Parts: sequence; C-alpha cells; structure tokens
Amino acid sequence: ELYAMETMGFAPFRFVVMPRILALIFVMPVVFLLLNVVLAIVAFACVKKSKKEFELWDGEDEDVAEKMENRVSVPLYLSSLVLIINMFLFSVCVNLDINSEFSDKIEDILMITNTLVLVLSYVVVIIVQKKIIDFTKDMNPEKEGSIFDAKFTEKWEKSCDEAQRLHIYKAGYASYKVTNSICMTLWMVCLIADLFANVGLLPMTMVFIIWFASTIGYIVGGVKAEKEKNIGE
Repeated sequence: ELYAMETMGFAPFRFVVMPRILALIFVMPVVFLLLNVVLAIVAFACVKKSKKEFELWDGEDEDVAEKMENRVSVPLYLSSLVLIINMFLFSVCVNLDINSEFSDKIEDILMITNTLVLVLSYVVVIIVQKKIIDFTKDMNPEKEGSIFDAKFTEKWEKSCDEAQRLHIYKAGYASYKVTNSICMTLWMVCLIADLFANVGLLPMTMVFIIWFASTIGYIVGGVKAEKEKNIGE
C-alpha cells in the first residue's frame, strides 16, 4: 500500500502517520484531565472516609490509626506518580505539536492548551497533597510544616518520631538501590546502542548525570544523618 501511494504521488506520511499523530494531539489533553480527575476522586474519597473514622476514634486504638494513615497514603503516593506522568504527557504533547503539519496559529493554541492543562494538573496535585497533609496533622498535632513552605520536607522530618524517621530512611535507601539498578541497566543499553547504532554520548551523559546526582545525594544525606546522630549522643 505504501509503494502504491508513492506511485500515485501521495505522501505515505501524510495519509498514514499524520492521522495517528493528530488523534494523539487531541487525546492527550483529555488523558491529562481524566488522570487528574481520577486522582482527585480517589483522594477526596479516602480523606472523607478517614475523617469520619477519626471523629469516632477514641485516640487509643492504634490499629484504627494505622488503618487511617495507610488509607490516606494511597492517594499521596498516587499524586507523586501522577505528577511524573503529567510531565511526561506534556513532553509528548510538545513533541507531537512540533512534528505536526498544523499552522503556527493552531500549534500555538495547542501549546497554550497543553500548558494550561499541565498547570491545572499541578494545582490538583497540590490540593490533594495539602488535604492529606492537613488530615495527617489533625491526627498527629506534633507534625509541623506547610506544603507551601520551601523547607516543608525538612520541617516534616524533624517533627517525626524515631520509628517514622526509620521508615523514611528505609524507603530512601530502597529508592537509592532501585535507581542504581536502573541506571546500570540504562548505561548498558546506551553503550550497546552507541556501539551498534551510533546514538552518540547524549543518552549516556543523561544517565550519568542522574546516577551521579543520586549517589551524591545519598552520600550527603548519609553524612548529615551521621552528624545528627553524633550530636544526639
């Protein structure tokens, strides 16, 4: 079919590839919105149910408290994943807009639309995280920090007890190990791709930057934690 189209003087890209690109361009903002709507519904449902249980909680039953915290943790984790997916989808939209055959005016409209949807998704994620953090602070009055504070993570960690800090450190170390494994795999893939397809040094350089930054962050965090431990002793 492709050869037949070329013989008749039609560009295969225009009639085979472009319709799919156009479909993706118009579908991506919808996917953006649906993703954030689902996140908002799940988050508000979890927080609402946990608030009802909190009002009936006697303050003594640790199982109930743990159940409420685990429930609100689900949308909190989902919001972090949705934020990453939103940025990826925005990048896909930008790439599709650039490679489309629309006029400059239509491309500008699509770019503005995708940018507004991205900003809206950020607002949804912030609202969701604020709801969850406020509820957690209601359960644990000793918690400190506001999501709008640049030092929120530092203040929140300082207000955690030893068990909660240990949980944070274990999660951080697990993340560091996963990052190392992924970076090692990506480095090997990039190296093989460069040997056989001559993709250049850019992919390996990007992997190196992520890998190096992750390792430096882990080392600095470890040194800082050790100093705080020595001061505490």
